[in-house]
Amino acid sequence: MPKPSLVPGSLADLQALCASCGLPKSGTKPVLSRRLRLAARQFRPVPSTARILSIDLGLRNFAFSLLTPAHPPLPSPPPSQQQPSATTAPWIPVHLHAWHRLDLTSPALFTSITTNTTTNIPAAAAATLQSDAAENAGEVAVEKDADADAFSPTAMASLTLHLVQTHLLPLNPTHILIERQRYRTGGGAAVYEWTLRVNTLEAMLHAVFAALGGEGRVYPVVPKAVTGFLFPPPSLGDATAAAAAPDGVVQGEGSESEGVMGMGMGKGRKSAAASYRLLKSGKVELLARWLAAVEGDGDGNGEGLVIPQTEQAREMARAFLGELRQEEARREKKGEKVKRTAVGKLDDLSDSVLQGMVWLQWQRNLEDMIKTRPELLGEER
Repeated sequence: MPKPSLVPGSLADLQALCASCGLPKSGTKPVLSRRLRLAARQFRPVPSTARILSIDLGLRNFAFSLLTPAHPPLPSPPPSQQQPSATTAPWIPVHLHAWHRLDLTSPALFTSITTNTTTNIPAAAAATLQSDAAENAGEVAVEKDADADAFSPTAMASLTLHLVQTHLLPLNPTHILIERQRYRTGGGAAVYEWTLRVNTLEAMLHAVFAALGGEGRVYPVVPKAVTGFLFPPPSLGDATAAAAAPDGVVQGEGSESEGVMGMGMGKGRKSAAASYRLLKSGKVELLARWLAAVEGDGDGNGEGLVIPQTEQAREMARAFLGELRQEEARREKKGEKVKRTAVGKLDDLSDSVLQGMVWLQWQRNLEDMIKTRPELLGEER
């Protein structure tokens, strides 16, 4: 039986090609070649009219955003070259139409008004970026009722259906990106109950969207692949990127937290946890730079890659940047030892937008790769 033909290039070249398209980069050359060929054959170009719903999963922090391509991007380099990074790639600018964070454990979710671009904006922003005191109080209440029926399969099914019909489908998405969940935390053997609940939500979201066929094509997105694309190894020469994106973050597949926490970096788990927090901060600050030019903050350092198109999105962008600036001011006043309380709230919001932007880059890179490597569409010999 003849061996299948390989995609030309070294193992490192094929791994870089896979990473630039969001594909797993583990395996031998034959495995990577088959993976690239399959992706090329299944590829569907993203139209300029696409409405991309990007979801960052969580029960207390369920964040989602609606993005559309802003305009045709600049010509991209050949995919055979080094994969683009957050600092060198000609990123596709996006229009931001909706940007929300919901607490799915709150009873108020079932009495809230359908999410749309004409919602009362200041109230929506205030609900999303709620005070630490209110959030902590809610967490205590949830823990007290943890053993109740709120997370039974029946209750979760009702919650998921309500969420999709009331908050997500009114946005009329054509492409739906759902963050892929992990099964373990920190590389441990135990599977935590809260992890199972989020996994249940993930599965039910896929089931509901599948049952409502024609309501947008669904794509699972691995968080670690997004992180590896934003902070690839070549960017580690920068001190901030080095702290935010250690090698363990960009190897293999799975949860980004699992990649950092499971490495046992530095002097132990405390060092790994610190690196993970820096990674979260790095993503928040990256999105802030991309929003800054649009918001006209006067510092001149924003690239303006994320352009809010609705009053709700503009209000959320202002709240996002305002919260980050307040936190930076508190840090400067009290020193680096101050806990960055805002990151816990802002990183989920930033993840949903960055996930959508990275996915668009992956599709563009895959399209360019097919054009420059037509052999990917040929029959294997």
